[in-house]
Amino acid sequence: MIPFTQDVSIFYATIYGGILIGVLFDFYRGLRGSFKFINYFAIIFDVLFWFLATIIIFITINLTEFFNLRYYHFVALFIGFILYYNTISKIVLSIINKIIRFVRNSFKKVTHYIVSFLNNLYYVIIYSLHLLFDIIFYIPNIFMATKKSIKRKSNKKSKNKKKSKSKKKTKTKKRV
Repeated sequence: MIPFTQDVSIFYATIYGGILIGVLFDFYRGLRGSFKFINYFAIIFDVLFWFLATIIIFITINLTEFFNLRYYHFVALFIGFILYYNTISKIVLSIINKIIRFVRNSFKKVTHYIVSFLNNLYYVIIYSLHLLFDIIFYIPNIFMATKKSIKRKSNKKSKNKKKSKSKKKTKTKKRV
C-alpha cells in the first residue's frame, strides 16, 4: 500500500494535469474565437482537442503512478480543471487572445509588405521588359522608317526634278 503522503503528492500532480487541460481548453477557445475557419471545421478541431487532452492525461498518470489508474485521478483532473476555470481562466484567455491578435496583426503586416514588395518588383520587371522591347524593336523601326522617309523624299525630289525637266523640255518644244 502507498503511503498517504505519496497519495497526496500524486493527487496534487494530477490536479496540475487538470490545470494543464484547462490551459489547453482556453487556448482552443481563443483560437476558435479568433479564426472563423476553425468554426467550419469544428469536428476536426474538437477531436484534436480531445486527443491532446487524452495525451496530457496519459502523461500525467504515467509520470505519477506508472499507469496505476485510480478513481481519484479523475477527481483530481476535474478539480484541477474547475480550479483553473474559476480562478485564472479569464486572465489566461485574455493573454492568449492578445498573443493571437499580436501574431495575427504581425502576420498581416508582413504579408502586406511582402505583397507590396512583390507588386513593385513586378512593375520593375514589366517596365524593364517593356523598355527592352522598345529598344530592340521600336527604336530600330524609327531609324528604318526615317531612312525610308528620307529615301521617299529624295525619290520624290528626283522625280519632281525629272518631271520639271521633262515639262521644261515639252514647253521648249512647244514654243519652237
